[in-house]
Amino acid sequence: MKNDFPVILDVDTGIDDAVAIAMACYQYELDVKLITCCFGNAEQSWVVRNTLTVLENIKRPDIPVVKGFAPQVHNELQSLRVHGVNGLGGYKKHITTKPLNKSCIKAIHDVVQTNDITYIIACGPYTNIAKYLKAYPEDVGRFKLIAVTGTNNPDDNKPYLNFNINVDLPSFKYVLEHLPDIIFCTSDMGHKAYIPTSDFIKSAECGEVGRFFATLFPSHKDRTVKDGCALHDACGVAWLVNPDIFKISYAYAYIKKGKDGNEYLKFDYDSEITNVVVTTDIKRKKFLNWYYDTLRKIGD
Repeated sequence: MKNDFPVILDVDTGIDDAVAIAMACYQYELDVKLITCCFGNAEQSWVVRNTLTVLENIKRPDIPVVKGFAPQVHNELQSLRVHGVNGLGGYKKHITTKPLNKSCIKAIHDVVQTNDITYIIACGPYTNIAKYLKAYPEDVGRFKLIAVTGTNNPDDNKPYLNFNINVDLPSFKYVLEHLPDIIFCTSDMGHKAYIPTSDFIKSAECGEVGRFFATLFPSHKDRTVKDGCALHDACGVAWLVNPDIFKISYAYAYIKKGKDGNEYLKFDYDSEITNVVVTTDIKRKKFLNWYYDTLRKIGD
């Protein structure tokens, strides 16, 4: 059946968010109802512009976009280093589409209320999600959250892998404490599901959208993937439509202070009490086949 899963994407649109948006918008099973814009990979006004740019480039300007909220703390230099200038490697174009003049949390609530279950794929910090939960706690149970963040190695203190969390740690803590059954599609998956530099041209050969991505990929500077572009956020979309691509474990998720004084998301896989699902491995070849097949489906 077409459009089995109503979806909201909560993004801080950088390069891997751009790929996630395109992948979600062209899945037979998904119906992207709304895209909400946070702040993280770029300053928030650029996140909105980047999101609208991507939607116009993939020929889906019909999907509503709303501006959300900005975390109070942000490392601008890290954003510029990871995703290039403006979050899309400096890519700019004239856009005619406008975001909705509507409250982000009300827009999320309105979508959730019209479906039995809505899937929210969180690709950025958790500011929008926390504010929505605080405003509409009665919506818990009417949506599932797929969180693209963290690392599945519980002994590995890597701030980059917790960037979406640490940008607005109070919001993440609130979401973790008040929302059951979160599915964590960890950053480790994107580090395995990456496009090697030598294969950028392969994306370009798949059509107009692939050529757009090929222009962005060289600007994505991931310290873990030394030669290529990591597709972290697209893994969240892949989990929803192709869960057999992943190996999963059940775990107890909690926040722990590291030796450096910072707080990190940890997963206890041995706990008798579990509160989350965690992706622990990915079938790289199967993921890439899905990615290229989707690009060819979009075509020119």
